[in-house]
Amino acid sequence: MTTQADPRSTMTTARGPRDRRGSAARPGRGAGSRRPGPRPGARAISGAGASAASSMRRAPAHVRRMLLLLALVVVMAVIVAPVLSGYLQQRAEITAAQDRLVTEQQQIDRLQGELKKWDDPDYVEQQARERLRFVKEGETAFTVIDDTGSDYTEALPGMAPVSDEVLADSPWYGQVWESVKIANEGLPEPTLP
Repeated sequence: MTTQADPRSTMTTARGPRDRRGSAARPGRGAGSRRPGPRPGARAISGAGASAASSMRRAPAHVRRMLLLLALVVVMAVIVAPVLSGYLQQRAEITAAQDRLVTEQQQIDRLQGELKKWDDPDYVEQQARERLRFVKEGETAFTVIDDTGSDYTEALPGMAPVSDEVLADSPWYGQVWESVKIANEGLPEPTLP
């Protein structure tokens, strides 16, 4: 005697109809066995159309979820990429600005150290003697014009020779005065008619 399932007692799921009473109510079926044959409600396809129908089946749920997740990741990448690019560019600009700040702070410290030297009267006196050739009252300043005994420039007739070394070591006002003195030396005096 075969037990017929009441049509009201079956429930349909994604896998097909299912008996509410469970698999234990059906003799000869284990919990994991499948029913042979097509599912109820499915149309039977025969011949060449069977292979086409099998390729048209829906993908399993885990594949659909994976594709959905992949699409979500792509959309997020499209949205986040410009924001991330801007953030990284700003971080690079901040780092460059911090490096410039450190360099400029070192330069400021060096210049402040040099400025503090000028508070020392001995340093000021030394710089005045070296740079400006100043002397104190009562002192006599001597400038050696040609300490090697040889001329470094060719002198024009009647012109006093001046070496390049002397010109390089003399202050600017000394060079100007020297050029004024040399300007008319050796040139013939104009005669009045």
